[in-house]
Amino acid sequence: MPARHPARPPGAGDVPAAPLVPLHLAALALCLALAGATWLSCAGRFDPARQDVVLVVVDTLRADHLGVYGYERATSPRLDAFARRAAVFDAAWSAAPWTLPSVMSIMTSRYPSSHRVENDGLRLADDVPTLAETLRRAGYATGGFVSHVYVSSLYGFGRGFEVFDDFGLSQPGYRLEAGMEPGADRVTDAALAWLRGQGRRPVFLLVHYFDPHWPYAPPETYRALFPDPYHGPLDASYDAISKFLDPLTPIPEDYRQFLIDRYDGEVRFVDDQFSRLLDGLAATGRAPRSWVVVTGDHGEEFKDHGSMGHGRRLYEETIHVPLIIGRAAGQAGAGATGRRVAAPVSGIDLFPTIAALAGAAAPAGLQGTSLVPLLGPGGSGSPVADRPLVCETIRLNAHLKALRRGPLKLIQSMDENRTELYDLAADPRERTDLSDKRPDERRAMVRTLFSQVDFLSGGWNVRWSSDGRKHTFQGELRTTGIFRTIVPLFRERGKYVLGSPNALDFTDAGQTGASGLSFTTSPVDAPVEFNLLVDGRPVLDRIFLGGKEAHPRAMPFSLEGKPSADAAYSKPPRADGRELGFFIWRLRPAAPDQEIVLDDEIRERLRSLGYIN
Repeated sequence: MPARHPARPPGAGDVPAAPLVPLHLAALALCLALAGATWLSCAGRFDPARQDVVLVVVDTLRADHLGVYGYERATSPRLDAFARRAAVFDAAWSAAPWTLPSVMSIMTSRYPSSHRVENDGLRLADDVPTLAETLRRAGYATGGFVSHVYVSSLYGFGRGFEVFDDFGLSQPGYRLEAGMEPGADRVTDAALAWLRGQGRRPVFLLVHYFDPHWPYAPPETYRALFPDPYHGPLDASYDAISKFLDPLTPIPEDYRQFLIDRYDGEVRFVDDQFSRLLDGLAATGRAPRSWVVVTGDHGEEFKDHGSMGHGRRLYEETIHVPLIIGRAAGQAGAGATGRRVAAPVSGIDLFPTIAALAGAAAPAGLQGTSLVPLLGPGGSGSPVADRPLVCETIRLNAHLKALRRGPLKLIQSMDENRTELYDLAADPRERTDLSDKRPDERRAMVRTLFSQVDFLSGGWNVRWSSDGRKHTFQGELRTTGIFRTIVPLFRERGKYVLGSPNALDFTDAGQTGASGLSFTTSPVDAPVEFNLLVDGRPVLDRIFLGGKEAHPRAMPFSLEGKPSADAAYSKPPRADGRELGFFIWRLRPAAPDQEIVLDDEIRERLRSLGYIN
């Protein structure tokens, strides 16, 4: 990586974790606790006194490698000190296990399957509102300073920013020599220079630090902080690390520790740049009226579950990220102070949260929830209590979705038709799969997952459920086009048959719960004919179409794939997995995918970072 500015010598010490704050207080108690405070009204809306907001997103940052989350090494002294007077969220998830869809979820408050930027060939659709656009319309000066092409204007991240600096990473022909993403010191310099020029305008500042991502190459001063005993031939580049991506390939322990040491050095370097950012904010006089939000876009695996890196899997080491929200100056009575929040939250919650802190009206259609009611003394857990959260990836031949609800976590492999179930309260390292031991809870989690996301981002969805007794569900589906992608919701494989490209049949005998499948057609507007039977008989009043739950008039019946027909069955029915019948709906993307073309040099750099095979 390029030479970095020398940083101050590292400080010492980790910050002890503050006690967990229970999240069961009623709204009235919240209002009483906030009586006399000026930062939050009892309606949960921030007093719009033109508060500044700084959003810091650190790439590849595992929560458990920070002192505030219990790490024994001094990787984050300034962040830990900031956390002592802030709200620390102990169960924050990223919406995806890699940068592009995760940060896009932060900026749009939509899951990847909703904002549609799920791989590096797609750009954000013009009609999807962003956080920066919302704050700029509210009168904010907006500045963004980012350090990787996956957070660049190439994908639409620059929308809404008056000044957006991706350091040339998105420019055609940019020479992406290995390690030339700007270091955190350079990003901080640019952000502070912009901040000093904003006068009295309220500001929204986005800062993205790429440094903890491989290749792990901290400045020499930071390598010396965590010395390693490794003297082998391998370095910390992707080409070296990629030899150990396969879970069946063991990694030498001294080399693994070498990589962790280098990674921790990168985290400590970023912590010093975060310190510079806070000091620079104070030097402008803005700190007393500034909120600072710190999070990660995803984590990193060091053989925790057999692999390395991120993007392909949904275990906690790759999706549990830090989230810390506090006032820059930490003055008494002015906002969040030294508290822990146990409720699960997501990166999709940051858009509505920051909009509320800024006193800006959030647009309709956001999938996240404002966390502002959790920031003040005695904050209630009601906005997020028992809310299901989703994380998803289609990266590098993986098609995975995860659901968290309370302590339970489900991982659903869509291409292997396999599920894993974990109790994170009893098993935070995800060592014991409970899928077979707790089948009822697994089935309930699967049903909830399918109700939360459109698995094919615009595909057809067919679900069937029993009334608790054994039934046989059969279907013959035909299309004038072809069936392009089929995703079954089956515990076992092989219960559907694609007899020809335009003929899809299934039989699910002895079903006492719920199941189903999703599929797409090519062309996308091809009509589909359905012939559906329960116990060998057509039961028209047990077939529910869309949110209005209309019934077909005859069997078989056809549904059009044209946009004009979507409104009739574009929302899922109320299916809860306990009512006998078939449930059919189709969700069309809000806008057509907007494709982009990466030039050869950008593709080569992404390959060297492990993003492109």
